[in-house]
Formats: sequence, C-alpha cells, structure tokens
Amino acid sequence: MTKAAAAGMLILVPIISAAPTEESLSLSVEEGFVKINLDGQEVELLLDSAYLFLSVLDGDWYEKEFGEGACMERRTGCYFCPPDDPCEFKDYKKLPTGVFADNSTIVSDIRWGSLSLDNRTISKFRFRVSRYVLRRNDPLRPWGHFGISMVPPDSKTFRRWPGDESLLASLMRHRVIGRPTYTLLSKAQQLLPLNFISGELTLGDAIGYPRSEYKIIKISHSPGHHRAYTKTWVSSVKLFDQDGNLLTKQRFQTTYPRSFMATIDTGTNTISLPYPHLHDDIVRVIRRGMKRDGYDDRQIAAMRIRFEHDDDDDFLYVRKEVFDYLPVLGLQLKDGSKSISIKIHPKHYTWDAGGGVLALLLINRPDSCALGTQFFRAYSVYVDYNTHRIALLEN
Repeated sequence: MTKAAAAGMLILVPIISAAPTEESLSLSVEEGFVKINLDGQEVELLLDSAYLFLSVLDGDWYEKEFGEGACMERRTGCYFCPPDDPCEFKDYKKLPTGVFADNSTIVSDIRWGSLSLDNRTISKFRFRVSRYVLRRNDPLRPWGHFGISMVPPDSKTFRRWPGDESLLASLMRHRVIGRPTYTLLSKAQQLLPLNFISGELTLGDAIGYPRSEYKIIKISHSPGHHRAYTKTWVSSVKLFDQDGNLLTKQRFQTTYPRSFMATIDTGTNTISLPYPHLHDDIVRVIRRGMKRDGYDDRQIAAMRIRFEHDDDDDFLYVRKEVFDYLPVLGLQLKDGSKSISIKIHPKHYTWDAGGGVLALLLINRPDSCALGTQFFRAYSVYVDYNTHRIALLEN
C-alpha cells in the first residue's frame, strides 16, 4: 500500500460470475474501504491486496495524534481497547512490526475479539491493533487495513510472529470460507477523492464460468515474498493509439528494461513503473497527434502540459482537451507462450484534478513497481492462492 494521490473515473460494470458457495462471503467495497464490526465497534478498513492481516488503529493513540473526537470521522480504522484490558505498547521493540511499500511502519498488539462481517460472527478472532511509528510526510491521515494476501517468509520488512496467519487463512480455519481466494468486481463510480475503487469483494469463491472469457496467469514467485502476494512479471510496456496502433516502438525497445516484477495492489492508487521517460514519451504522443490535426505550437502550449513533483513522485498534468490524444498503456504480463496482453485506457489512468486539468496517475518508481487501482478499473480480478492463479476479465 502506498500514499493516495487522486480520484477515479467512470468505468463499466463487468459481466463476471463470482460463483459464491456456502463457504464464501461477500463485502461491499466503498471508495476502497470495507466495513466490519469488531467487539461491537464498527470499523472501516482499507482493502489491501498487498497486506495479510486484519489491522485496526489504536483509537487512544489516534486521538492523541489528531485530536479528541478524530475517530468519529469516517475511515479512520479506529478501535478502542477495553479499559479493563488495555492494549500494550510499552516496548515497541518487543512488538510485531509491519513496513509498507512507502516505508511507513506500524507496531501492533495482537488481540482476540468478536468479528462480524456479512451477517456472520466469529468469536476469538485474532487481529492486530496498530500504531504508526514512522509515517510519510503526507497530508492524509493513516488508516487500518483489511489484508487479503498470504503470509510471506521472514525478511527485512517482515518477521513472522508466533501464531501468525493471514486473514484469509483465519477465515478458513473458522470455516467461514472454504478456500484462500477472492474476487474483486469493480463497478462504475463517480470521482473519488482518494482514487480507490468501489465494488464487490467475495472471499472463498470459485472462479466463474466460462473460463474462456478470462485471461489467466500464474502468480510469480519473488525472492522476498514467494507467492504470498499477487505479483507478476511485466515483460513489456508499450503505448498504443485508440485504434491499437503501436506508438514509440523504438524507444520502448531500447531504453526501458525488458522485464520487471510488479505487485497487483488495491492499496496503491497509481501505476508505478521503472520508466523515467514514460511521461516524456506520452507528451511526444500528445504533441504528434495534435500537430497531425492541425494544431500549431502556440495552441499546443496553451494545453498547459506540465510536470509537478509531489513528495517522491512526479505527476504529469494536461488540459482535458487533450484527452483524445492520450495513449493506451499496453502491458505484456509474463513471457513466452503463456503471456497475456492487457490495456489500460486513459479513462482508467486519468483523474480530474479540477480547473479543466487531468492528472495522469502513471509514475516512475523503479524500486516499488505496482499495478494499482487503475488496473482494477480496467479488469475485474480473481485470485486463487491454492493454484497460484490470477484470472482477469476486462471491464
């Protein structure tokens, strides 16, 4: 999960069957968040496919950080430990630690409580109450997480705690779901401040039919996470026009890395690629298309194409009038005979920044490549951790 940057565009409702069974459950996703009830407290948590636990935020800590009553606001993820059984944060060094992609760090107290979701209640459910000990200089406040990945091996950023299991594994052990799977069906949505997705999440379901309608790939094995996270190799990145004609062919073949691994991540609201010149190529495509249609340099300059630096990232901004000249982002996932092609259209990767300006949510981040919420706008996603398969259906 990384910082929020922008809001979403309208997309189409996908035609896909989640095929829920008696051993599955469904949750609504509203602007990236799911709602649960924990020990009688209603909590909204960020749906994060690159995180593995149910993690709420310590309400006492949160209100000390952001003011009395701050937990009354929506989507804070606050949970208040009982006065007769307070959470223990005396020695951070002895507590479980979690590090996110942006290096934000949390420490957690492991608890057991009553979890209610989808009209089902589970007693003695293991969860984490967390505090941030390191947070990016971000105007947005932190939130809790509803993680749907599996447990990775121990590493520099993750150390398994005794009894640790993923949220999906816990739901299986309590016989609430029958398999470690999920389907995320995105739906049409208006502009959203955080640029997260809305839709329907089904846990423990089987893939819908017919299978011929899906594009299916295997979850890639990574040294740090094995197959605990939904990672895939991206073997090529190219720009196309709306008719499918290839653009900037020579530059992409000679300048950019041949392949890289990316995380398919609901908790990231950008597409981050290891391509420092991607924005320059997009600008060339825009200028070339406008000149072909008779625009002169003065008219093109009036489109206010510009770059802006935001913390660690650079964003490209353009006037809405150039929308039809924006390229389609084409990605080849995996390599060889089992590779698949996907397309991310401008309606998926642009955000209305106000004042007639669009922000392009494609950034250069070579150390943390991710296919974020723009990917989930373009495709509905089914993940099966038993078979290590990812199935995609174009929206």
